[in-house]
Amino acid sequence: MRKTVKKLIDKPSFVCYIVSMENEKHYYIELHAVGKKETTGWDGFDECCAHFSSAHKPATPKFVADMKKAIDFYWNQQKRHWLDYAVGKLFVKTGEEPISVMSPEWEYRTPTSMSHAVWKEV
Repeated sequence: MRKTVKKLIDKPSFVCYIVSMENEKHYYIELHAVGKKETTGWDGFDECCAHFSSAHKPATPKFVADMKKAIDFYWNQQKRHWLDYAVGKLFVKTGEEPISVMSPEWEYRTPTSMSHAVWKEV
């Protein structure tokens, strides 16, 4: 019994930090395909949204770095179908609104998805 207690005491403790990003906002930027590769099957989407979060103001170098990281991530997913991409509009999440009972979304809701995001162009 004493050996097991000693083994537990000698091991380093595990510490977990949760950092709250209260001033972090959620954004997405549109990416549009510029030319598509020829294929016999499905040739990918014509556009996609690169989602990211940033605590910095738009058009600052740190914000652009966060945005570029998201663009690179989504470009790596799409480059097998696209020849190149064009960057579109930037949107920021301004809040959430509840799902209407009359919406088809209502049938597929879960307790965590009782609302959907509201986006505003920056």
